[in-house]
Formats: sequence, structure tokens, C-alpha cells
Amino acid sequence: MKLKFIATLLFVGIFFTAFSQNDTIIKLSEVKITSSANPVLLDRSGRFIQVLNQKEINRFPLNNVEGVLNQFSGFDVRSRGPFGVQSDLSIRGGSFDQNVILLNGIPINDPQTGHNTLDFSLAPDNIKKIEVIQGPASRWFGPNAFSGGINIITEPDSVNNISFHLTGGQYGLFSGLVSGNYILGKIRNLTSVRYSKSDGYQKDTDFKATGLFHQSVYQNRLTRVQLQVSYQDKAYGANGFYTAQYPDQFEHTRNLFSSLSIGSGRKVKWNGAVSWRRMYDRFELFRQGTNWYEKEGNWYVMGQDSAGYRTPYGFFPYTGPNFHRTDVLFGKGQMHFSSLFGKTAMSVSFKRDYIISNVLGTLMADTLHSLCDPQAYYTNSAQRNELNLNANQLYSKENFTVSAGFNLFYSNMFGVFFSPGLNLSYGLSVSYQLFASVNRAIRLPTFTDLYYEGPDHVSNPDLKPEQITGIETGIKYFSRTFFVTASIFDRIGVHMIDWVKTSPDEKWSSENLTRLNTYGIAFAGVYQSVSKNSFVQSLGLNYTFLQSDKNASGYISLYALDYLKHDVSLFMMNRLLHRLTSSVTFKLEKRNGSYLDYETSQLKPYETVFLLDTKLMYQLDKFEIYLQANNLLNQRYHDTGSVLLPGIWVMGGVRFHINL
Repeated sequence: MKLKFIATLLFVGIFFTAFSQNDTIIKLSEVKITSSANPVLLDRSGRFIQVLNQKEINRFPLNNVEGVLNQFSGFDVRSRGPFGVQSDLSIRGGSFDQNVILLNGIPINDPQTGHNTLDFSLAPDNIKKIEVIQGPASRWFGPNAFSGGINIITEPDSVNNISFHLTGGQYGLFSGLVSGNYILGKIRNLTSVRYSKSDGYQKDTDFKATGLFHQSVYQNRLTRVQLQVSYQDKAYGANGFYTAQYPDQFEHTRNLFSSLSIGSGRKVKWNGAVSWRRMYDRFELFRQGTNWYEKEGNWYVMGQDSAGYRTPYGFFPYTGPNFHRTDVLFGKGQMHFSSLFGKTAMSVSFKRDYIISNVLGTLMADTLHSLCDPQAYYTNSAQRNELNLNANQLYSKENFTVSAGFNLFYSNMFGVFFSPGLNLSYGLSVSYQLFASVNRAIRLPTFTDLYYEGPDHVSNPDLKPEQITGIETGIKYFSRTFFVTASIFDRIGVHMIDWVKTSPDEKWSSENLTRLNTYGIAFAGVYQSVSKNSFVQSLGLNYTFLQSDKNASGYISLYALDYLKHDVSLFMMNRLLHRLTSSVTFKLEKRNGSYLDYETSQLKPYETVFLLDTKLMYQLDKFEIYLQANNLLNQRYHDTGSVLLPGIWVMGGVRFHINL
């Protein structure tokens, strides 16, 4: 029955594209996927890949990178706050720790926790393209590309210009962005500064964020040198983010990232890159400050309330914030060349993850103090070194393309792991392509998985990496105006990490006990008009169905299977008048699982959510004025636990762009 259902959906997708398009067929050969080890044309790739360009990104009625990513098929961006305050990204039912994000090809994941994966300074205005590869991808990106990989691409313009983007709206929302592209000699530069703030849509949901992004590129016929630097300082009320039992939480993060890369060569092309990422994280379970909790002696007090928490093991007074500082050093060298056997790519990379904390890691001999925060101190530390070797071969002949390779991973903490993979594609005609793939991947435990201790939690520093095998097959359709992909997939995961216990009276412990099998179907269709005067300029439809079966071997599992069982997203951009356009995104989410409502002490199933966002834009020569409404249907819903997200949020803004 399941196979018939899947086959029917695939047939409908193919029939829809064929019926809807009678124009001359044109292959989209100009779309090249640069994220893979061997750059490959989109119509030759043997994977489920999606691409968004700058024009599409800027037309979305969304103001942050998280919102843009949520438009991809199979993506679940579980927000704890609006406008990029904090979100957990999962792909095809994976966890927020099971994907890799690249900024211009450089990984930017945080080893402390996946909650910080999207905590970087970049506005959608500055993005040229986003490439997404779904499914296990360790043989390209190394460990943690468990459910997929995302490459966010920026590029300075070739002319001098300056842009301003101002936004204001409900709940004291204000956002300002200034971006400049400028040429100094033979170096193209992009510098962007942004600031955003809101008073919050309910108590303890206010935020302030400041960010800087800079990119410099030198390029001649053979050589490209790229420097990128970003910094973000963000503080926000975290109402119930990590436990609804104590809602008055607060978090302050600082994130600094820099990288330098160089590439050259004619017949044998090579490139190398080095990067450094540092993140400061201050988390207050009981928010401190005026009208919040203030320290009196050894206690934190707000009115008659003393900060602390009761468990079956007694009363634990709150002793102050958690402080973490993570450093990631990364270096990579890669070469690729062509021969009679196709395109060969080989790379070696080294990464060092290091954390100092007053909670995570093992006890240090001395206590360290922070220069950034006079209250911050660090008593514990942990580090690990990782070495990756990648080799991939791409061969194409006529309508057939095969890509095979492996990743060999070594860690001083976890040992050696081997992740091979194979992708196949075959062109049935100029417009239809079949593809299939089988790939393995691993995911390393985060420092939180390994070392978190709490009144009701026991750490497990002996955790091993998760392992997964993914199988997928599908079909792609290309035409002058359509690009459609449909596939079926299955992922078998072993040694999955979960917080478990054998009886309700025990403490939670992180263990490699869970086996997880996830299967489903994915559909992504895009229509682009060839006429600037058409009413429908672009139309996109995505659908993903997931089913997961978890076997925790008799243990009680802390994390329910709360993936998106049904995920439908629709995007449409229309030209209403000569200068007036509109865009609409609609998303239907049917989430599996339930969350604990602390007001009633009962488990509640997640709501089926209908999210409608819309935007009206009026374009002048140098100005764009817009009016935007998010959650137009005023849905009151939960993405994560019992964190209530805002209803309708109306805002307006203006963009100004001028060439100098």
C-alpha cells in the first residue's frame, strides 16, 4: 500500500510537469552546484538538491536566514523566537545537531550545541545563493553532515554601490541594515552592518542584536583569494526556551568568525582555507537585572521568590549563569583535476574543537576569568582533534553520470570511521533524469551531549558517534520554465544519541541506545516565468512526508518523535501592476509527537499549523517600499516544547540602493 501511494505521487508530479509545459525544452546547464567535492551541473547531480538565488530570497516575506531556509523541502526550522532570535534546524526529521552549515564553503557549526548553529551575522540581503543537499553527505563535508548540508554563498559586486534597508513594526520592532560594495585596486569588498531590536510579543521575549559581515575577494584568471569576517552580539529574553517550568530565562551570545582561502591552478586546481570561530555564551536560568532576579548574598531573589528548583532529589538553589566559550580552528587543502576517468577531487582537513565552561567538560587545575564579561568564569574544559580525508570521483558519459567516494575520519576522542557513498544519474531524455544514491554518515556528540550535568541529568563522556545509512531514488524534470524533483528515501540510524532512563525515578542519562529508521517522500517543484509582464512571476511547491520508528530497547526516551510528518510549503510571486508586486508563502505543518504543558501538567499533541506570510512591494528607480505581514492567520502555535510563538506581526520597510 505504501509503495502504491509513493508511486502515485511520483507519477502525479511527472504528469503535472509534462502537462503544464509545452514550450521548447531548455536544459538548465548554467546552474552549477559548488557545494559538492566536484562541482556538478544541477541536471547531472545524483542527489536531491535545491537552489535559491538572490532574487528569490529577497522576494520572500521573511527577514532572516532561518525563515528563508524554512522554505526548502524537508526543512524544519523550529523557532523559539522570531527574527532569528534562536532556531533549531533539522532536515528530513533529523535533530538540530545533525546537519552542516557552510559559509562560502567553510563550516560554521558550533561544537557546544546545535542550538547555536544558526547564530551568525548575515542578512538575507547579502546572500547571492543557497545550495542545499539533503541526505547523508559525510563523504563531501565530513562528520555531522548526517541529514544534509547547506552552503550559503555571498559575493561582492563588481561595481561600487551602497544599500540601506530599514524595517519597523509591531512590538517595538526596528531593524536597520547598511551594506556597501566597493572596489579597492583589484580587490572587491562587501561590508554590511545591521542592528535589530524588539520589546517582545510577550513577557521575556525582547531582543537586541548587532552584526557585522565583511568579505574581500581578489580574483584573476587563475587565482582567487577570499577573506571573510563576521561578528554578532545578541541578547534576548528566552521565555521557556529550555524548560517551561522556569520561564524567566535569558541568553547573551557573542560570535566571531574569520576565514582566509586561496585557490589557483589550470589543469590541476587546488585551494586551501583556514578559519577560526569563537563563541561566548551566557545563559541565565533566572534572568538577572532590574525588575528581575538580583543577587542578595548567596541567593538570587525577585520580590519574595528565591531562584531555585525542586526535584525528587531535593531543592537546588540557583547558583548563577552558565558560561561557555568555544573555539573552533579549521584548516583544509583540496585539489581536483580532470582525466579520461572523469573529475577527481581529494581533500584533507583538520579541526580542533575546544571549550571552557563552568558546566561542560572536565575540571581544570585553575579557574579562568573572561575579559568580555566580568562575571564569567571557567572551571572546566574539553577539546578534541579531528582529521578528515576525502576522495571523490565524478564520471559522465552521454546521459550517464556516476559519483563515488568516501570520507575517512579520525578523532583522538572517538577513533576511526569510514563513510563511503555512491550517486547515479541517467538522463531518459533532454528533460527527464533518474537518480539514485546510497551514502553513509556519522555525527559527533556535542559537548552538551558529553558533559551536561544537572539536578535531574547525568552526563556520559563515553558517548560514541551516531551512524547512518541513507538510500534514495527519484526523478527530475527540467524545462524552460519548470524544475521538479520527486524522490523516495530511507535512512537507517544506529547508536543514536538520546537522553533515557529505565524508570521514572531515575535521572536522565545520555546513551547510544536508540535505533532510528526514517523513510519518506519528497517533492519540490519550481516555476519561473520567462516574461516580465506575466501575472505569476514564480511559483514553488514543496511537500515532504516522514515516518520514523524509534527503538529505545525498553528505555524511557526524553525526546519524543516530534518531527514534521507532513510538511507543505507554497511560494508565489505576482506582478500586480508595472511597479507593484506581491509575494505569498504558505506553510502547513503537521508535527508528530507532543509537549508537556506545565500549566496543566499534561501532555498535549502539537497543533496542525497553517502559516501565511505576505508582502506587497512597490519598486521605484532606487527605492523599494514594502508592507509585510507574518502569520497573517494569527495562529497561536508551538514549534518547540511549550514555547508559544507570536501571532500576526505587521511591519513595513524601505530599501534604498544606488550605484556610486
